[in-house]
Amino acid sequence: MTALDTSKVSIKTSLAACFGRNLYEQPGAHEFLQELSQSAQEVNIQQGGYIFKEGDPSDYVFIAISGAIMLERSSPKGARHVFAFLFTGNLLGLSEFTVYSFSAVALTGATVVKINKRLIQNIFERHPKIAKSFHDFTTHVLHYVLDQMYILGQKTAPQRLAHFLLDMDTRLGRSSGQFYLPMNRIDIADYLGMSLETTSRSFSNLKKRKLIEIESSHKIIINDRAAILEFIDE
Repeated sequence: MTALDTSKVSIKTSLAACFGRNLYEQPGAHEFLQELSQSAQEVNIQQGGYIFKEGDPSDYVFIAISGAIMLERSSPKGARHVFAFLFTGNLLGLSEFTVYSFSAVALTGATVVKINKRLIQNIFERHPKIAKSFHDFTTHVLHYVLDQMYILGQKTAPQRLAHFLLDMDTRLGRSSGQFYLPMNRIDIADYLGMSLETTSRSFSNLKKRKLIEIESSHKIIINDRAAILEFIDE
């Protein structure tokens, strides 16, 4: 682990995504970043490594700097559920409980900012405007999660997958229509609440409709974003 260098472009980008796009323009931003650099660390995680595991003490929160991270949880019977896929600027590990209720695993090599939960609360008390931006961000994430739950509960399997791929195009491809999926088909199936077979058939369904092209197991091309949106709303 190394000390946090808040002057690095990658870290500045991640912090701005988490604490507000206008972070560096807010009064007290310099002091906030200085305090944060003294209480946070930059941590590198190898592909397949865990940032934290379900049941670990929830003493830290993390902000993704680079790479792809998956949040997962296992049922008492061993079934796995994937909650989310996280990328640059996304927050993870925020919990009101004393232990984490899910695990965070790196799908690729990843780098995160590690912040002691108690220390960040102390810093927020001294910088209320930045704290508000942070809480606004977490509220936005909650609404996003609720929207995802609604989609999963109301749509057919191909529609769920189509919605997921549009989300990945926005987050990974910057709405360019081309992107690489860092997760495998099993991860996607567990996220969408479908079997692997149903997920594979759904990919084929979208390709047959000429809504997407599958150049490899990871590279996806969106042929017609408007047509996919129309298909999802059917």
